Amino acid sequence: MARIESEAKGGFYPTSTEEMDLILKRLSCKKGESITLLDPCCGKGLALKQWKEDMTAKGANPTSYGIEIEKSRGAHAESINDHVAKCGYEETRMSHDAFSAMYLNPPFMHMNGERMELTFLRDLTSDYLQSGGVLIFNLPQYILKDVAKILASRFVDIKVYRFTDANYDSYKQVIVYGVRRRKGLRSEKERQYQVAIEKELYNFSFLGKEALPSLDIADWDMNFYTIPKNEKPVALFQSMKVEEDDILLSLQSANKFYEKVADKIKDLNITTGKQINPAMPLKITHIATAIASGTLPENMGDHLLVGVSKRVQEQKVQINPKSGKEEEVTTFKPKSIVRVFSEKGIFNLK
Repeated sequence: MARIESEAKGGFYPTSTEEMDLILKRLSCKKGESITLLDPCCGKGLALKQWKEDMTAKGANPTSYGIEIEKSRGAHAESINDHVAKCGYEETRMSHDAFSAMYLNPPFMHMNGERMELTFLRDLTSDYLQSGGVLIFNLPQYILKDVAKILASRFVDIKVYRFTDANYDSYKQVIVYGVRRRKGLRSEKERQYQVAIEKELYNFSFLGKEALPSLDIADWDMNFYTIPKNEKPVALFQSMKVEEDDILLSLQSANKFYEKVADKIKDLNITTGKQINPAMPLKITHIATAIASGTLPENMGDHLLVGVSKRVQEQKVQINPKSGKEEEVTTFKPKSIVRVFSEKGIFNLK
C-alpha cells in the first residue's frame, strides 16, 4: 500500500490473521477468570474478535472493548464484538484502571508535530490499563526511538519481536510486549531498568530486522504474558459524540423525571409555556444544579431534595514534560450531588 493511500484511510494498518495468531501465542490467562480486552484502534474489529476467541479457547471469560473513528469500520466492529465506541479515543469516556490488556495498533503517521504512535501511547496507557495489565503495541521498528522513554517509564518485562519475513518488509512492523508497572515512586532497581530498557529500545530503531527475534520463533512456552483478571469493572465505556440516532432514541424514551416535575408544577398551579426537553436525559449533576438554583421544587412528597456542591480530591499520575518522569498530581474540583432528606434518613444520590 502506498503511503498516500494509507493516509487516506486514516493510517489504518489492519493486522493480518497470521501475524495475530503468532502475537496471541505469547498471551496466556487463567481459566475461569474474567478479563477485559481493549483495542482503541480496532478498525473493523477483526483482530479484537480473534483475540477474544483465543482467550475464550484458553479458558478465560473475556469481554471485548473497541474504539474506531471511521463509521463504516466501526459499524462492522460493533457487529462482531461486545462493545464498540464509534468515535475517536478522545471522545470516549472509559473507566480508569479497568482493562486487563490493551492491543494498541495506532495510525502510522505524523500529526500535529509528532508521531501518532507516541500520541496514542502517551494518552491511552496513562489511566486505562490497570497495574499489572499487559500491553501489546504494534508499530514500525524505526519509531521505537520516539516511544522509548514512555515505554520504559510505564512498563516492565518489555520484549520486542518483529513481524515475520512474509510481512515485515511492508511496514517494518514490530510488536512490543510489556506489563504496566505500579504507579508511584520507583525503587532503585526499577530506575536502573528504566534507563537500560530505554537505551535498548532507542538503539533498536536504527538496527535492521536481524537485531530482533521474529514472531514465528517458537519460544512462547518460555516467553509469555499472563493477562490478569480485571480488578475493577468497566462501569463506563461510551462515546461522548452525539449522533442523530442517539437524540431520536432519547426523545422517544420515557423520562420519569420530567413527568414528576410536570406533575409538581401542575399541583402548584403554575402556568407554563410549552415544555422543551433537552436532547439527552439530565444527569444527577444537572438535576442538582437545577434544584440548587430554585428552578425545580425541592419538596417532592415525603422527601426533601437539596442540591449540594462538594469539593472532590483526585489523584493521577502524569508525565512531567521537562523531566520525562511520572509524578503524582492532586487536583480538587467541585461536584454537584442531590441530597435527599426523608423519614428513612439522609441519602446522597450518585
